[in-house]
Amino acid sequence: MANNPDIQDLATLSSQYGNLFGIKRGGSTYIVCIKGYDLFREVMLDNSKTFAARPSTVVQKILRGETCEGIATSQYGPGLIAHRKLFHSVLRSMGINGKDLAKLVVEELPYFVDELHSLVSSCSGMAKIDDISEVFQYASLNVLAYFTFGNRYSYKDGKFKILLKNNFQIFSLMSKLTSPGLILVSIIPNLYKFWLPKTAREIQACVRNLETFIASEIEYHKSTLDLNSPRDLIDYYLLEVATQSSKHFTETGVRKAVMDVFQAGTETTSTTLKWAVLYMANNPDIQEKIQCEINEVLGNKLPTYEDRIKMPYTEASIMEVQRKASIAPVGVLHAAGESTKLMGYDIPKGSLIVPMYTSFLHSPEHWKNPFQFDPKNFLDANGQVGTRPAFMPFGAGLRACLGINIAKQELFLFFTTMLQHFTFQLPPGILKLDEDYIPGLTLQPKSFQVVLKQRH
Repeated sequence: MANNPDIQDLATLSSQYGNLFGIKRGGSTYIVCIKGYDLFREVMLDNSKTFAARPSTVVQKILRGETCEGIATSQYGPGLIAHRKLFHSVLRSMGINGKDLAKLVVEELPYFVDELHSLVSSCSGMAKIDDISEVFQYASLNVLAYFTFGNRYSYKDGKFKILLKNNFQIFSLMSKLTSPGLILVSIIPNLYKFWLPKTAREIQACVRNLETFIASEIEYHKSTLDLNSPRDLIDYYLLEVATQSSKHFTETGVRKAVMDVFQAGTETTSTTLKWAVLYMANNPDIQEKIQCEINEVLGNKLPTYEDRIKMPYTEASIMEVQRKASIAPVGVLHAAGESTKLMGYDIPKGSLIVPMYTSFLHSPEHWKNPFQFDPKNFLDANGQVGTRPAFMPFGAGLRACLGINIAKQELFLFFTTMLQHFTFQLPPGILKLDEDYIPGLTLQPKSFQVVLKQRH
């Protein structure tokens, strides 16, 4: 459980031991689990700096190497601050921040729609689909590819498909990291340097394949770099390395940071959209309301991010997908950067902090209908999207998700475009799709079939 805690196990323990409880792992490392919005806020917002560290685990070293460079797994300090500052600076400098950011997604929408149409084109506008997630991965990766590499890829590109396959395998294999072998290398110091279980070796192979691809892109960018006209994230990183304006930027760091952007952004968006399809098929009345709003506001024109202001029910439905699915129920593990206290208990420096997001995302204290899919959870008395402090699907504080603005715009534009052109139905004979999940680094819905029906 230390490397890949399952939220149901944690919920069971919290019912016995309360909102704050600890588990001792191996030598002297404590795993501290926090439950409920008030305690989450105290840890992640009120004392964000104290708990902004990352634990040094074998899993992180498998994913990012011994030094854990980059953004997601690096320790909090001047280096991480410099990386985050550069990331936001690139968004502004490339002219893709705020309203302009949506242009990246809008340009991808025709390709996205065409790929969905290809699934039903030979079936009279309707087809039973086994797995639609690949289309979502293509689309979300291409937005990030433009930002990171300066170009998009054809959905048929062989290299592109291999890239996605390796990324998917990493997240899929992470769900198996509760094997006795991994527990063994986690508690015996330095054993991982000499031996790893099969699953861990397979993850390492996928990581190496991704790094090889990214390294080739970096080499191409180095050979074509114009110091006066940077094109994308890699160019801006290389400028920092070339000018040595900061000791925190190295070529290895560039590679790891690009990995972080690519992996996290692609997986979380595509998984959320996959859950959205499941919920739409299970709730045809809600799907119909969304499509009525789309017809009224958009007609046949493609959406823009600004349209969400006139589409509260659609926006609330997307937020409800994020709340109900809660695809990252413990987020990325934090650690105590110094010894401190919580609720009067001593929290030793280095303790792993495990926030239980579902404890407030699924709490009757914060939601009208916490255990069912209901967009009204986000609508006020006037039918407008209201403020919900307990809604934090992207984390909070100093380690909140870097790509939150990209993700929010991707979700609105892809989801809206999808329902503008298609309706999702249950297969014949199926009354409801299973809404249970497959445990892992992100929570995937169990395999399901859905009928994709062309609207126009």
